[in-house]
Amino acid sequence: MTQKDTAPAANDPASTQTNSTDRNSEGYPEAETIAGWAVAALEDLKGIDIRVLDVRGLCNFAYFMVFSSGTSDRHLKSQANSVVEQLKAHGIRPMGVEGDDVPNTEWVLVDAIDVLVHIMLPETRDHYQLEKLWSAQSSQASGQVSGQASNKAVTAADAPAAYATAIDKIRASSRPK
Repeated sequence: MTQKDTAPAANDPASTQTNSTDRNSEGYPEAETIAGWAVAALEDLKGIDIRVLDVRGLCNFAYFMVFSSGTSDRHLKSQANSVVEQLKAHGIRPMGVEGDDVPNTEWVLVDAIDVLVHIMLPETRDHYQLEKLWSAQSSQASGQVSGQASNKAVTAADAPAAYATAIDKIRASSRPK
């Protein structure tokens, strides 16, 4: 019998296997705690204009998004490395880091499962305006992030598609040519 035949399906309620990164696992930190650790790491490396957005109910792939700016690509990468090391110190292995291996990168993304950490150059952050994109609805509910509406802003209903497009751009730029 192969391992496939004996292993329970991931969505099988009878499965006794637990993933250490499962949101429902005992002992796994709350998303708020993970976001707090990320913010602490960004503050340690002088991240600029650090913001946290609560996106629960707006998307199904994260509970919080953390935003920070840096002064150079080296500063962005250092902040990302600090976040990864901080999370590892607490037993959290990020799912991945995008953009950290790109020369002259403008955006690094740390996927900490329930928390996405976006670290960008100020010009890139201003161009994509992800905080406005995601806070269009969440600011009404949580009041955490405020900002003026832009004529170019994407509506909250369009946020998942626009966000996916932005992430695809990061991934494309990190692939070898």
